[in-house]
Amino acid sequence: MKRFALSVVMTGMLGLAAHTLSGAQPPSRDPEGHRPRGGPGGGGIAALRGADLTEEQRAAIKAIREAEQSAQQGPSNEGRLRRELQAEVFSDAPDPQKIVSLQQQLAESQSARLARQIATGQKIAQVLTAEQRAKIRERLAQAPSQRRGARAGGQGARRE
Repeated sequence: MKRFALSVVMTGMLGLAAHTLSGAQPPSRDPEGHRPRGGPGGGGIAALRGADLTEEQRAAIKAIREAEQSAQQGPSNEGRLRRELQAEVFSDAPDPQKIVSLQQQLAESQSARLARQIATGQKIAQVLTAEQRAKIRERLAQAPSQRRGARAGGQGARRE
């Protein structure tokens, strides 16, 4: 019985470690070399698919995205905050005050990132025509399975 309990605990810890490490990996790049940008108001590349952009619009959007990237003050500290928070949670004597402080710092960092994504999305939306924005809204309103097609057992498929 002790072996079984130890096996369950070790499996859980390995799973948690794998999940933690997978979240710490940098985002992969698409075939064009861009990092995926998504999320609410992110103005991501995927949202612009099918919008039939002109060369001028592509150049303007590229300039907006490059300006946003250069305005960022180095790498995000979210990864560092997550690691510190996890280390404190799993410490021998977790400090509840430190956990709350790290949690608040992480939330503030994520909120600031979201605000930047929304501002960038708004700038990109102003480059588009009314028809292009309508097309994007229509596409976004569709259910995810309708936008990408049903995935049978592939990446992103739900397992039950």
